[in-house]
Amino acid sequence: MKAKDVWNKFGIFFLFMIIFGVFAVLIPRIASPANLLNILVQSSIVSITAAGMTLAITSGGFDLSVGSVYALVTCVLGKVTPSSGLMGAIFAALAVSVLCGLINGLIITKLRVQTFVATLATMIIFRGAAFIYTGGRDVELYGLPAIKIFTAGRVWGLPVPLLMTLAVFAAIYLLYRYTPFGLHVRAVGSNEPATLTSGIRVDRIKIWVFIITAATVALSGLIGTAQLLTGNGRLGTDLALQAIAAVILGGTSLSGGRGRLAGTLTASILLATIANGLNLLGVSAAYQDLSTGSILIVALALGGLRQILGRRELFQV
Repeated sequence: MKAKDVWNKFGIFFLFMIIFGVFAVLIPRIASPANLLNILVQSSIVSITAAGMTLAITSGGFDLSVGSVYALVTCVLGKVTPSSGLMGAIFAALAVSVLCGLINGLIITKLRVQTFVATLATMIIFRGAAFIYTGGRDVELYGLPAIKIFTAGRVWGLPVPLLMTLAVFAAIYLLYRYTPFGLHVRAVGSNEPATLTSGIRVDRIKIWVFIITAATVALSGLIGTAQLLTGNGRLGTDLALQAIAAVILGGTSLSGGRGRLAGTLTASILLATIANGLNLLGVSAAYQDLSTGSILIVALALGGLRQILGRRELFQV
């Protein structure tokens, strides 16, 4: 394999080991089993959202509205749980998130609005809907301990958020790798006009991609609501940027056509490791935001570099 191919496939794993090694030297307790498990739990919200975002970017698009959908989901969970119970609230949250994904897909495919403009607009709309739904107030769930199972619960000794993350990635990997839908997603991202000419219903594929992406956000919102026992419209403001950074840093092509779910999961854990390490070092939240933004720039730069190198190889053939 060429050095470039090795980096594309395994670069994020090397980067993770280097950064984790640096933190382990500076703060040895970061490598304790309890803290490692804590990092995996902390990464679950971004990881699950990034799993859906991997499909979106592989299809040649992305979804800037996931943070607003996340906020809306927490509000729905907070408002519906007291009256309809936890299962009713989960069903309502999934229904709302699927509706949000459907709206995104229809705007992009039927109204022919660019993905960036469409999801930027719905990002504002969905967050506004969250504020209207709750009257701008926090919705607290301190008297309903059942929802805590999604953050404090354990199955086979493993935290429920970690098991949810693994289940989501396993499901999307099987969908991506072994179904006609996954093949069509890659085809749309690689060459949409050719895919359309071949008879594949491109619009339907795109709509389902946005629905699946929004559904993963509902699961992330369930974990986030269980952690905070609160729902409000201010949550998830940087979730889209973190998810996109994880996907691109993990090796998924920014131009579409190729996704790397293992890289996405590793990059999500890397972001959580950096946040955890900076917390243990006593670094303020402002500097943590600075580091996340810097990582996003690096991720986008790497994605652009991959495209440039790919074009050079194409012209050399």
